[in-house]
Amino acid sequence: MKTLQLTSSDRAILVRSRFFARLPHSTVDAILEGATLSSHEEHDVLFRQGDSIDDVFFVLSGLVRLYRLGKEGREADVAVFPKGEMFAENAMFLGHRVTASAEAAEASIILRLDSRKLRQLAAADPEVAQAIIEHLCHRGKMTEDLLAEDRLLTAPQRVASYILSHCPNGSTSFSFRLPFQKNVLAGKLGLAPEALSRAFSTLRQSGVTVKGRMIEIRDRQALERF
Repeated sequence: MKTLQLTSSDRAILVRSRFFARLPHSTVDAILEGATLSSHEEHDVLFRQGDSIDDVFFVLSGLVRLYRLGKEGREADVAVFPKGEMFAENAMFLGHRVTASAEAAEASIILRLDSRKLRQLAAADPEVAQAIIEHLCHRGKMTEDLLAEDRLLTAPQRVASYILSHCPNGSTSFSFRLPFQKNVLAGKLGLAPEALSRAFSTLRQSGVTVKGRMIEIRDRQALERF
């Protein structure tokens, strides 16, 4: 891990993010005062389930994987956070203990905000409080969406839905490169890596071809009917 300085481009990412976008510049400055910035290599652990932390984390580049450990040591992915996402904010209201572990899924730059200071600002400034509430509500909706997909969609249907979300409007065929490794996609969709492989194999009948991280779709309508 290396300590870095916040740049103007870093700040631009922050002020466009869901949490900071609604706040005036003076408030953003107050929140960022004393913040620390660090770089992490793939698989670096940011915190472990049950740890006591005094930070809220923000992804400035890269990808962070949030996961829980079962009694037998098996891992279950909870979320994958790309650039522009804030996480571990719920620890502010849970005795400063995190409910999951976090690690860099690829080389990443992470901003750390003082969570005690952020909570004090929220108590004094309704705009900060509102931004936190909206952020937590968004996280709640994400959790509901994942739970619904887990209950309502088969593994191939989850993968098909993810692929279709990358389809340009009006396109009948298209291709795109996965923004992360397949094992990260598996965790994001709540699948074991072998289940993801079987899903890709099943989707071949709908014209989906996978080569490395490149995915090609020959017939969007066939995939939509899956």
